Amino acid sequence: VVESQRKKELLKKIQDETGAKPGEAEMMTHYAKYLARMVNSLTQDEVEEATQTAAQWNKKGIPSEVQADVARRKSEDILQYVATEMFKKAGMRLFMMSAWKNEEGKLMVSSHDYNDELGNGESFVKTYDWQAILPEWESYVTKQFGEHLQGLSGKGRKDNTYKLEIGGNRFPVLPDHADLDSDTRKAVVRAFLNWHYQDCSGKTKDLVPWKEVIPRQDELIPPPYLPDGHKIRETSRMNRDEATELLDFWFDRQQNCRDVTFEFYGWWSK
Repeated sequence: VVESQRKKELLKKIQDETGAKPGEAEMMTHYAKYLARMVNSLTQDEVEEATQTAAQWNKKGIPSEVQADVARRKSEDILQYVATEMFKKAGMRLFMMSAWKNEEGKLMVSSHDYNDELGNGESFVKTYDWQAILPEWESYVTKQFGEHLQGLSGKGRKDNTYKLEIGGNRFPVLPDHADLDSDTRKAVVRAFLNWHYQDCSGKTKDLVPWKEVIPRQDELIPPPYLPDGHKIRETSRMNRDEATELLDFWFDRQQNCRDVTFEFYGWWSK
């Protein structure tokens, strides 16, 4: 209850005192400690109010806006944890579909596929026509929720594309990736690197030639534009943590650095 009702206050306090921003990995290292402090600092009246609210939620159910917020913020991490643990402990591979109502009360459907991040597995959504089962799922959730479907979430995206906004300085603007799923994070990294490679080469259709760039990383990518010690990989082979590390680093530079966020030294020419 306290976490849901005072979320913005909690995040602001952590950021003000530690510098960690929402969506960054560092935020999670402080989150539990600061939440515990907030709970322990409640007055007796605030404790009684929170207790009464919890009792109401247990009796009548959690408010829809809180459910929507939890679905948006936590579903990806929880489902990825389940998929990872089941693979580690049981050798099991999972493909999951979900349905929920967003903040506007619209019924949404999503798929969750982490198989290419586990062992040497291939992504199910990238190698098979997973949308063949989508009509049955849509029919089921429409009946269960009693509403018509409004949208298909990008989780489990079948394509590798992402369109970046271009800022006033004519450079691409990275979005806040805190609520982006794993595949979309990798798609943002891909789009960001391709844009900068095209800007460097002067050819608008060039894509990063990974086979040439990876062994020549130090020659083509200035070290200040990557996290310390980071060895870049082709984006389709990145896992969620690798993509997140890059986005955390670049987003911080975008927000706080006067220098450009990223650039290539040069491009590969045969």
